[in-house]
Amino acid sequence: MDIVIWLMLAAAACFLAYLLYSRQFKWIFGVVRNMFLGTLAILGINFVVAGFGFGVGINVMTVLIVGLLGLPGFLLLYATRLLVG
Repeated sequence: MDIVIWLMLAAAACFLAYLLYSRQFKWIFGVVRNMFLGTLAILGINFVVAGFGFGVGINVMTVLIVGLLGLPGFLLLYATRLLVG
């Protein structure tokens, strides 16, 4: 009986892996990766320019902008900060 349970768990794990790595979910991993890397980049740039009083706050909107747009979104945040002041 134990072997049947293990086979069912293995089949479920394979199906879950297929769903996670299929094309329809691949963009979610890209957005999450961009959100993580963008947040780290904002933290790094803010650390460097902290003495000048020039930085971008980290909140839900900035993380979503960087996550969805990637590098152009990152540059957009700093360009907006530069223009608005």
